[in-house]
Amino acid sequence: MKKILVLSLMLLLLSFNVLAADYYPEYSGEPTTISMWAWTSNENYSIDEFEKIYPNIKVEWENFDTHYDKVQTALSAGDGLPDVLMIEYSYAPQYMDLGAFQAINEWLDEETFIELYGEAALGWCAMDGEIYGTPQDSGAMAMFYRKDVFDKYGLTVPTTREEYIEQAKKLEEVAPELNFARPPLGYAMWWIGQVWEAGGKLFDFHDGDWYINFTNPVAEEVFETWGEWFDEGIIDMQMYWNPDWYNTLNEGTTAVVEMGCWFAEWLRYNAADSEGQWRVTIPPQWNPDKPHNGMVGGSGFYVTAHSKNPEAAAIFVNWLNSHPDSLKCLHDYSNLPIMVSKRFEEVIDKVAGPDEFFGGQNIGEVLWGSHQLINSTFVALPIMSNVDESLSLLLQNYADGKIDKFSDILPMWEKEVIDTMDEFGYSNIVVGELPE
Repeated sequence: MKKILVLSLMLLLLSFNVLAADYYPEYSGEPTTISMWAWTSNENYSIDEFEKIYPNIKVEWENFDTHYDKVQTALSAGDGLPDVLMIEYSYAPQYMDLGAFQAINEWLDEETFIELYGEAALGWCAMDGEIYGTPQDSGAMAMFYRKDVFDKYGLTVPTTREEYIEQAKKLEEVAPELNFARPPLGYAMWWIGQVWEAGGKLFDFHDGDWYINFTNPVAEEVFETWGEWFDEGIIDMQMYWNPDWYNTLNEGTTAVVEMGCWFAEWLRYNAADSEGQWRVTIPPQWNPDKPHNGMVGGSGFYVTAHSKNPEAAAIFVNWLNSHPDSLKCLHDYSNLPIMVSKRFEEVIDKVAGPDEFFGGQNIGEVLWGSHQLINSTFVALPIMSNVDESLSLLLQNYADGKIDKFSDILPMWEKEVIDTMDEFGYSNIVVGELPE
């Protein structure tokens, strides 16, 4: 019996090692050092664990702030990018299109990628079957709300958009000096995330063509609904990311914020006085019969075209963002919602628990649930800075009364985006359609 038990354990360990080897191949090259630029903190804990498994690969991590200007300079010079580059998902296609990355399919094939990260994540890290990197943190939408305000005024946590506006109206009646929610006056990814949350998209890339259709039925429904709420005076917009906005969160004069799950850390650092008052839930559904969610933000790690050792870089970015040892380090020390990899499920019980800032709520489980609702994706346009700037100006014109109907923003926004793509020389544009 003892021999059978020992044999069973050996077979189990052998099968695990085969599986692990499939995910994380041996490094076949000479001892090397690769470089990485990232703006996250404490990546060194994961790097230390990686170097124990791959002693012939050393990683030099440089902690930059958002480094897009430096990336552009290196691209123009034709040299100077590190082996591994951290880029937001929304801007990654721009750099794919510019030739800043090199494909790593030789060391991370599509089947393995999907096993580790899911099919939706391919849209954040690949283009036309060429995989350039791996996803690290999730920008899955979540609804952050002030429980003290909800309790004081008898509000219930909405699960649908109908309930959402009902609670907004209720707060308006009993406490008109407060705001239920104030969407951003700008920030295109938030509005794109709303459409995504409803199960739609505005653009995509397929077989060498950029598809643009801002006036599709799902997008129109989302913008018309928000427009009705604005017209009724129930909700208005506010500029985000400034002291005035953070004060409304600290003081509880804004009751609800919908944002990517990384926003949990922003609240800690920018609304510290509100500790214990916030809770998190899955966003209210546009169609509760078909639960769905969208993204706002998130970032991946990509192997650059300037890397002299793409094999080592590819092995590293995959291990960094999917191996349980690394996921635990990233969660514990980098304070990231690193739940894109399916292997996060292997460590969630170890890293998720009561959170004092959120009144003891286990927000890790809630955010993990929010991420699981993302079952569609699309490729962002290669001009996202222009997309964002265009929407910001249109929203300001609407707020100033220069645009009468909120939903009229969609065709105006689409035209400006198409004109910019044309101006930049993109001839491969398909307008009025989206790939299936």
